[in-house]
Amino acid sequence: METVPHKQPEKPQKLLGEPKIIEVDDSDNEGHYSDEDKRQLRPRDKDIDYKKLNNPDARKPAARKSLDLRYTPTPSPPPDVSRPTESSKAKSKAKERANIAIEKLWEALLEEAEFSNSAQEPDLPRTPEEALAGSEAPQWKAAMDKEMATLRAMKTWKKVKLPEGRKAIGCKWVFTKKQDEHGNVVKYKARLVAQGFSQKPGTDYNEDGTFAPVMRFETLRTILAFAAVHNLKLWQLNVKGAYLHGCLAETIYMMQPPCYDNGTGFVCLLIRSLYRLKQAGNVWNHELNKALADMGFIQLKTDYCCYIRRNGDEFTILLVWVNDFILISTSDSLNNRVEEELHTKFEVKSLGRPSMLLGIKVHQENHLILLCQMHFIEKLLIKFGLENANAATTLLDPNVKLNDPELEEDESNEQEPDPRGMHSYATLIGSLMYLVIGTHPDIAYAVNKLAQFTHDPKPMHWTAVKRVFRYLKGTKHHALTYGGSDEILNEELNFYCDADWASDADRKSISGYVVTMAGSAIAWSSKKQHTVALSTAEAEYVSAAHMATQVLWHQSLFKELEFPLEKTLTIFSDNQATIAIAHHPEFHARTKHIDIAIHFLCDLVQHGTLNLVYINTKDNLADLFTKGLPRVQHQDLTHRIGILSE
Repeated sequence: METVPHKQPEKPQKLLGEPKIIEVDDSDNEGHYSDEDKRQLRPRDKDIDYKKLNNPDARKPAARKSLDLRYTPTPSPPPDVSRPTESSKAKSKAKERANIAIEKLWEALLEEAEFSNSAQEPDLPRTPEEALAGSEAPQWKAAMDKEMATLRAMKTWKKVKLPEGRKAIGCKWVFTKKQDEHGNVVKYKARLVAQGFSQKPGTDYNEDGTFAPVMRFETLRTILAFAAVHNLKLWQLNVKGAYLHGCLAETIYMMQPPCYDNGTGFVCLLIRSLYRLKQAGNVWNHELNKALADMGFIQLKTDYCCYIRRNGDEFTILLVWVNDFILISTSDSLNNRVEEELHTKFEVKSLGRPSMLLGIKVHQENHLILLCQMHFIEKLLIKFGLENANAATTLLDPNVKLNDPELEEDESNEQEPDPRGMHSYATLIGSLMYLVIGTHPDIAYAVNKLAQFTHDPKPMHWTAVKRVFRYLKGTKHHALTYGGSDEILNEELNFYCDADWASDADRKSISGYVVTMAGSAIAWSSKKQHTVALSTAEAEYVSAAHMATQVLWHQSLFKELEFPLEKTLTIFSDNQATIAIAHHPEFHARTKHIDIAIHFLCDLVQHGTLNLVYINTKDNLADLFTKGLPRVQHQDLTHRIGILSE
């Protein structure tokens, strides 16, 4: 018997409307030849001119050279009879290359986290000399003076003679422009940061004292969906010079700041923590936890950057991202009270109702919260020279198979990847990943797929990445929409999981899931499974086990918030065999080869913690996270997970 979950109700008509997408016709079969390698290109490829994309003369002038998007093939080396051909060595080489690619990918992702809150990258000076030589020199000089005044007021260091045998680390200025929700520059910010990469372990820091938690984006979305359901009051605060509040236990010497060196030859003995010291985040987090505990806040174990304080039926939830605070309370008076208490601990600036957080535009009305990254997308399009590209209606070209060339090419023809191309491609993927973990679950599968080729991107992968950006250009106004209709204003969570069996070139399957609340997605995942599944049922079972871990996390989160969910939560799957395996232990003899860790799903079902229920494939929202879909189906599922035009 088929069980249908709570139907996703229609959103208010004022939020609906056809997506603002420009149709692109790729049906023309006429091709042309590339002068470089004499291969025939399809029309969908011929508009890709990587030299033009990177040519500053083809676009408006920029202060800095833009990212190089050109694909530069590396010439094949001459044959070498002594070159080893063993498959084990080839695999080891490929693995080493993949590890380098992963490092580049995470570096790019961290760069985008900083880039998301700043103005257009070409507008920003890299050095004090560059800042003070331009037309905005007065603004930058005032920002630098303000930063130095803060550092002196906090008694961040004292100037001493460098002891013999010690080495002073460097420091530098970082310049940013803060923007409002409309993309207008509202503040020039100059920050002095330490060059922590030159710190010596054991002398300048202890390796066990560098951890600092970061708020999970799914925590932010879950709490905001909860706020939409209960019409809670939001308030945003910023702690000035947050890292300066912690005192250092280590003895660290630093060079005097550029442009503020008094010429005495002395160095700065750091008393307080400074941005980009390896232990800075840990020191600030320790100070913050102590202050919030004194105020009666309890830190959650499900997310160390989420705190709650209760007083009868009234409560305040506090979300922390470094020095940005979001207060979510049952009343404005509670938010005001918490702000006053924080003023006694730190220098706090009130930013009012949230409008921009971590590069995400936040809009709140009665029982309605919208999250959008439109301005961030526009910044990326300009950064990569794609602001004039045509919008696309689909993410991946259904006529192109993005297989890994390493699995298809003969080992003897293997060539070293261009490290410059690898870094540029990783930067593009890192930018897209920041959108995926923020407000764009609709591109999760495509980005997961394209990230597999970071170690050695080919022309087809560059073309596919550009297509994702073209899709984003047409959907940049879309937002995650929580609430807005009485039918969906409840705390019900819906869990959907799916898998695409053996769809990857290495025959591994793709797992995907999505969790919805208040009519929109609050958590999602698209990832390749670690092992090869022997059947569709096995792939779906592994996917359901992956979903189960997320269910338990949400269950624990709401329990800590003292809003416990139902005792038994339901996961929707479109595979009957998977449901049978989970409900009937006698089937386990047929699945004994599956990792025993996966079988915890059966235990959860047997103990009544979870229940697996069948859902028709066309109603399984997780289908969006396991494969590339045709335009109509993709747009339908995107709408049903709550991504609507603003």
